[in-house]
Order: sequence, then C-alpha cells, then structure tokens
Amino acid sequence: MHLKQTLLAVSTGLALASLSMSSMACTTLIVGKNVSETGRVMVGHTEDAGGRVLHQEFFYPAQKHEPGADPLVAEPGRAVVPNVPETLDTYWSNMLDINGSSFDQGFTNGAGLIICSNGGGSSFDGDEVSDADAKLVDGGIGFLFRRTIAERAHNAREAVKIAGEIIEKYGYFGAARNYTVADKDEAWIINVVKGRHYVAKRIPDDKVMLISNYLAIRDVDLNDKENVIASPDLIEYAIKMGRYKPAKAGDYSDFDFSRAYQSDESSRLRSTNALRLQTGWEYLTGIHYSDWLHFPETQTPKFKIGVDEIRNLMRLTAPKTYAERGDGRADAFHVSADDISRSQTRESWVMELGEKPHLNTLWRCSSYQETGPYIPWFPTAGKIPDGYQWTSLEEARKVHFNMKPEYLSLDWDKSYFTYAVLGELVNFNRGLLGGVLPVQADVEKAFDAEVAKVRESVKDLPRDEARKVLADFTVASAAKADKIYKDLLASINTVKATADRKDVSVSDKDGTITLTMAKTADMPFKTWDKDTLYWSLGITGAKASTLDPVKPVAVKETDKTIAFTFKTADVAKHAIAGCLTDTYLRGYADHQRFVAMVPVMFTK
Repeated sequence: MHLKQTLLAVSTGLALASLSMSSMACTTLIVGKNVSETGRVMVGHTEDAGGRVLHQEFFYPAQKHEPGADPLVAEPGRAVVPNVPETLDTYWSNMLDINGSSFDQGFTNGAGLIICSNGGGSSFDGDEVSDADAKLVDGGIGFLFRRTIAERAHNAREAVKIAGEIIEKYGYFGAARNYTVADKDEAWIINVVKGRHYVAKRIPDDKVMLISNYLAIRDVDLNDKENVIASPDLIEYAIKMGRYKPAKAGDYSDFDFSRAYQSDESSRLRSTNALRLQTGWEYLTGIHYSDWLHFPETQTPKFKIGVDEIRNLMRLTAPKTYAERGDGRADAFHVSADDISRSQTRESWVMELGEKPHLNTLWRCSSYQETGPYIPWFPTAGKIPDGYQWTSLEEARKVHFNMKPEYLSLDWDKSYFTYAVLGELVNFNRGLLGGVLPVQADVEKAFDAEVAKVRESVKDLPRDEARKVLADFTVASAAKADKIYKDLLASINTVKATADRKDVSVSDKDGTITLTMAKTADMPFKTWDKDTLYWSLGITGAKASTLDPVKPVAVKETDKTIAFTFKTADVAKHAIAGCLTDTYLRGYADHQRFVAMVPVMFTK
C-alpha cells in the first residue's frame, strides 16, 4: 500500500504526461554478460542535456599522493573530499555547461570500471527536506561522487561500497539519481536521493535493464546481501514518513523503493520517461507495455545483444513523434524527450567491456546519434584525438563551475560542431537524412572490421605496447570519421545566408538583423511560405528558441536576392553572451524545404 498514490495523483500525472522536460532525459541500457554477444557486460548510454552544452575528453594517468595532498574540490559551498594515496588511470568525459554541471559526467578507469548516470527526477526528500534537515556535511556531495569512485574503484562491487561510504559520510545534495557502475563481469545500479538514503542492486547476468529518468529500482530484498546493498534504515524511514505501509506488518516483500521515495506524477507518469521505456522495451523484448506505472525493472531480451543492437536502440524514435512531427508536419523533427534518439543528446556511447581493461572499447558518438557515427575509442590507452579537447585538465577543473563562454563557441576545430551542425540541418530538413544514413552505415561497417583487426593484433602484446597501438588507432579513427563528416557536411550545407552584422547584443531590445539569400536556379523564391519562415537558435543552442522561433518583420527582394529582417531580442534572450553560436534560417520556398546555418556572435 502506498499512501501517496491516489486517484488525484494519477489524474494529475496523466495531465503532466504530455509535458516535455528540457533536460535530464538520458537513457541507459545495461546488458548482463549471459545475454551479450561478447559474454561480458555491456552498457549503452545517451548523455542528454539542454542548452549550449558539449563535451571534451580527458585522460589522466594513475597517481600517488603524499599525505596532506590537495583535496578534491568541486561545487562552491559543497563538500571537499580528501585525496587518497593512490588513484587509477582515469578517462573523463567533461560536460561543459555555462552554469556548471554536477551530475552529467562520464568516467571509465584503468581497472575496467565504467560509470554513467541518469537523472532520477524529483523525490519526496528533494522536494520537502532542506539541506540542514538532511544533515548534509559541508553541503553534501554531487559532482565528486562519481569522480571519487572512478579514481578509486577496481570493480563494480567496490564502486558500490565506496558510493555507500561517501553518501553516509557527506550526504547527497541532488534530488534523485540513477548511477550505473559496471565491469566486465558485474553491473550495478545505484539509486540515491537527497540525504543519506540509497539502494544498489546487481543486474542479473541473464537480464537487461533499461533506465530513463526516474528511480529505476523497484523491488528490494534486503535479505539478499549478495545482490542488494542499501542504507540501513531504507524501509523504516519510508514507513516513518508515511510513504510506505506494508500490507502485512513486518512483511516488506511489497516494498517498492521508487514509489516510496518519489511520486508517480513527477516520474513514472511523464511521457518523457514512459515513452522511451515503452519504445525500448518493445525493441528488446517484443512486448508492448501499456501500464506506465509498472514497466519491468529487468527483462530477458529476445536476442543476444551486441554493439549493433545497442546502437539501434540508441537511435529509436517513438511512434508518436513520427505521427505528430514526421513527413514535414513540424518545423523541427526531434524536439521531445519522448524519444531515445533526440536532439538534446550531447554524446552517446556503447561500452564494450574487454577481457582486459585496456581492450575496453568505447563506441562514441558526438551530438545527434541519428546522423552521427559511433567511433571506436580505447579510452584508457592514453591519447585524446585532436578536436576532442581544447583546454588543459587544470583549466577544465578550474572553470567547470565558472565556465568561459568562448569554450562553448562554434569552432570547426572542435569536432563536436561538425556532427552537431549536420544533425541540426537534418533535424530541420528531413529530406537530407536519406543522403546521410548510407555514409553513417559505411563508416560504422568499416570501423567494425578495423576494431576486430586491431584487437587481434594486440592480443599477445604486453599491456604498454598494446596501449600504444590502441591509442594511435583511437586518434586515427576519430580523424578519419571527422574528415568524412566534414566532407558530408559541406555537401549538404549548400543553402547559404549572410548576415548584415557580425554580432548581436543580448541586452538590445530593439535591434534587428537582416539575413540575405541568393536566388538560384534551384531555389528562385518565386513562391515562399510566410507562415513557416523562421529564425532561431538550434536545439544545440537552446531548445526554447527552436520551439519559439521568430518570423521576419520585413522582407526585401531584388532580382538576385531575398532579404529577411528579424528582431533580434527574442532569439538573443536564449543565447550566451560571448559565445559564437550557430543559428538557423529555414522555411519553404518553391515547394521545397530549406535550412541555412548562420553564425552569430552574441555579446553583452
């Protein structure tokens, strides 16, 4: 019996189900080793976030620290964690956000551990309990939670142990979150809410777990010490707070952690959570689950799962999106967190855990996974390819919570923007997709074969020699994919518009900008649709701008050109001052869809 679950809550939840979330829409698939093609655990993940957010990658080697070494420091006003005598080789996927990012970083380490997370939505304690009442020590821990684990844990079970120690010592300041920790033999999901309450559960070897954005752990058997680890008063606290009452006194077999620690209407009944699970589970099992409150926690898939199957899952779109936005029915196609494949994915990846940690293969995709390729990286081999890191490690840590706008600027030396701009063009003009998919397929097919060959070539080499070969392979693979996609972008980015000014002030309420296009034989602008002629940021700039684009306030034509004048304020209000940003002019002319990318420097 769950005292919070009422008919009113359900009806409220259904009303909320149609709302979209602007962030925290990551999706994770955990694959037990007995149902994977490799016979080892696999993990797939999309890192989704709203606004001008992108990733750069770092590798830093194992280190020894003297007593009294500088502590680990993260968010201002939050807990400082002492260092330890030894830390492991660590790969860090660093999310850059103008407001700082506490909960969106990916890690893997030299012992073969992978860590990622999904937002867990709200929680009762997140909504109702203050930091003081939660008894957070020095503000509690957030950003350092996964870094501490990544630098210290040699396997998934040890990661759970360290996680529990951190939570019990400092308390957790986030509302709710799902953390995945995995090695080649075991995968665990850790659910944590604000304060000191958490539960961790091992994924069965013959199951898969699909996670969206509510607390994923349901059934909890505290007597199963081998597969369940939890805070000591997990159930007693829920009873005390009136959030759970067992059907039979003393029998906790009906305890549902997720429903005891967060409401249905803020989590399970949101379409942004439910439709991704519905789509994903149907692909994995062939079963269409219609009860949003009772999706399975884990399931046996209908086929063995390898890299290809996880890539396919990561590219799924909900039928609702096709029905409502496909075939030119809407201005932009991917705008909703109802889809696993979505416009706010900043990176996605498949971790194919190897027999030895240095053979772990991270198939990584920048920005839109629908259009971009999954490029093979050996993340702990020790090299980061050109274009995927543009600050030093020290600078990245220094500015993480005080981000410089120029680090988010459009820059073709940052590989991310090749894939992001191409994805934006296709998202606004779906007619371009047919020319992109064959290239994507060819690139991935070639990489599949090349990875098999390079693994074979290093299987008998000493670790350090193998790592050198794998590092060089990573660099070459990224460079190869980047070149192919730069050429592809040039071939589809053929519609051009020029701006009459180089910069736009975010504080100017009355300014205008004129975007001019040449009339061509292919697009003479004999007719154009005034109702669908828009200018805005892309979703990699600000989703709110894409969903509320501006129309021209004036149009001027000559024999050779057509110029559209827009007020800048309604676009600039979504931009970051000091950031060169890709903006998008689009519409219908001569009965065909067009989109042009226009760089604009936004200033104070």
